[in-house]
Amino acid sequence: MYRIKTSELLSGKVIAEELTNIEVIKNISDNSCETKRHYLLVAYSLEYKIEFSFDKANNVCQYIMVEENEINRENQNINIKFIDDISIFGQHINKVREKFQDCISFDNYLRIGDTELYFEDEIVDSLYYFPTV
Repeated sequence: MYRIKTSELLSGKVIAEELTNIEVIKNISDNSCETKRHYLLVAYSLEYKIEFSFDKANNVCQYIMVEENEINRENQNINIKFIDDISIFGQHINKVREKFQDCISFDNYLRIGDTELYFEDEIVDSLYYFPTV
C-alpha cells in the first residue's frame, strides 16, 4: 500500500516514485477521465479524494491533488492512503503561516516547497503537490 502524508509533503520529502508513474496509477485508481491535454486518475482514501494529472504528450505527472471528499464512499481504495497527520485540512490561513514561516503567500494559496495549499474562506481545502521532474 502506498501512503502519502501531509507532513512528508510539506517537509520536502519526495513521495514514492511509483506514484508519479502513469501505469502504476492506472492500476490503482478508482476513476479516470481525460481532457484534451491530460489524463486524470482518481483514488478515494477515507475522507479524501486523490487526483493525479498526467500530461498526454509524455505521461509525466503534472500534479497530485488532495481534497476532502464529501461523498461517503463504502469502498475505499486499498492500494493508496492519504494521511493528514498534521491536520492541515480545515486549518485557518494564519495558523498555517505561523507553522510554516518559510511559505510564500499568494491571493488564494500558500506555497511550501513543492506543495501548494489552497484556501476557501481562509480555511485549507485542497493541497497540490508538484513532483520535480
